[in-house]
Amino acid sequence: MSNVVHLHRPPPQIAHYLRIGYREHVLGDRMRAEGRFAEQGFVFDACHVEAQADLIQDLRGERRQLILDTNIAEQSVVGRFSGTVANAPWARKDNPLEAEDFQAGTNRSVLEPIARFTVAKGFHTVLSPAHYLGGNQFYWFDVDCRSCEALRDALDREGGQHIGINYALILDNAQIKDAELVKRIVGALRGLPIAAVWLRVAGFGADATGAGIDKMARAVLQFHELGIPIIMDRLGGQTALALSSVGVTSGYTNGMKGKDGFQTGGWLKPRGGGGGGNDRAVFVSGLDRRVTVKEMKALFDASATARSVYGCRDTGCCSSIDAMLREPEAHYLREQQRTLADLGQVPEARRPDYYLDNHLDAMRLKAERSARLKKAPEDFTKKAEKATLRLTRMKTALERTFQNIGQIPFAPEATVPSSVAAPGIASRNRP
Repeated sequence: MSNVVHLHRPPPQIAHYLRIGYREHVLGDRMRAEGRFAEQGFVFDACHVEAQADLIQDLRGERRQLILDTNIAEQSVVGRFSGTVANAPWARKDNPLEAEDFQAGTNRSVLEPIARFTVAKGFHTVLSPAHYLGGNQFYWFDVDCRSCEALRDALDREGGQHIGINYALILDNAQIKDAELVKRIVGALRGLPIAAVWLRVAGFGADATGAGIDKMARAVLQFHELGIPIIMDRLGGQTALALSSVGVTSGYTNGMKGKDGFQTGGWLKPRGGGGGGNDRAVFVSGLDRRVTVKEMKALFDASATARSVYGCRDTGCCSSIDAMLREPEAHYLREQQRTLADLGQVPEARRPDYYLDNHLDAMRLKAERSARLKKAPEDFTKKAEKATLRLTRMKTALERTFQNIGQIPFAPEATVPSSVAAPGIASRNRP
């Protein structure tokens, strides 16, 4: 009924943005056609936009939020500029981007081309042109702040007043723990024309320890001063769910084929020879880690109990173990959707405890049971024992975090821009 009055506002939802990586648009298009997407929005790399144009168009037609990653961070380091990111229209093919490429209004400027591309391709939001600030790269921060303001002006001139900017802050794990550095960063971000902060931290991923998550929570709380949504970029598993469920962050992004963590080991060194391909993997929620499809098949073949513990019987997802192993990415996505829908029904005041008791502890018990599976391969048993210990320590650490910090004021909810539902409406700087 249209005249229903809510006595209490609905609980804030945990935002989940899906990154559509290289060649993932084929699976993505099939899932879209089957009505299996329920994400807050979809992130596309500038270097793949042309190849993924059909999926982008279909998602736009379904009023889905489209977010552009400019790939500036990768295009500006010696170890990544010559890879697939060189396909972005503003990339330099011969060497990494330099500071002169971010001086608005010049012939070398990449800012105006980014603005034109964002508007022409119909994106609702763009990640600010930003650089990896780790190593000796922090000098880029001032450049990035100026680039953000210049991009806002360029978007407005191109008719993109309705397009929001999310600030991409890319740090390493040591930097995020430096309270004085974070304070400086927050001060500089205050007043920029941004709708949200997307925080990507090198060396912090789905395998983070309980102590690591506790330290990250305390560091990210400093960004609450900005009063805008905070999204953990390229993060997954219980690590992402923990930070979002306790209110430290507004949500997270990951992908169908990984992107549950972020590493920059080869970014600042000349690119070496290409590596070999990785085996397909399925994210095993009970272990909170990825396991190759080959390993999972061996487990299912060896243990009937494992099939009952980990086999997917959701008719809206896989309906069978064979289907689960054929498309493990779709299976993991469905699991995330169910978890986020469940957490989204719980009010803020109760959500942290609910998450610990009904999700994190359930995963711990599942890992514990997995370690006792008869006939399971020895390697899987070791992984289950390691997961049990990690998840146990994670719960203990988070309980202590709540005791020491108390009730955490939730980060602002990341809502869908009004321009997604009504493309002609200006919605500058909305999340």
